[in-house]
Amino acid sequence: MKTFVVLSCLVALAWCAPAPADSGVRELPALRHEEVHDEFGQYALRYITAENTVVSERGRLVPSSNGGYVLEIEGRYQFVGDDGKMYVTAYKGGPGGFHVDGQHLPQPVPVPPVAL
Repeated sequence: MKTFVVLSCLVALAWCAPAPADSGVRELPALRHEEVHDEFGQYALRYITAENTVVSERGRLVPSSNGGYVLEIEGRYQFVGDDGKMYVTAYKGGPGGFHVDGQHLPQPVPVPPVAL
């Protein structure tokens, strides 16, 4: 469980890190942004950018093996690559680990040694 929490934090940190000025990363504001939270930490979010990148994610509490609850995340994002193709990635993280799927990803998706 600790590995999952650490991995989730690292992914969030990488997403939030500012991109270098010469990286070629485009920064466009969200055209549509929806976000809902409850008092238990559960949430749902969705946003769409001007380039038609769509991100959606939800976190919900599920029973854990020790009788408590753990936050399970599930989401997907899609974008049009520089080659004009649509790329869709779905992911899920919870008590069973972190799983990612996308037709553009190698199968099975390799797990970095730091996550093991």
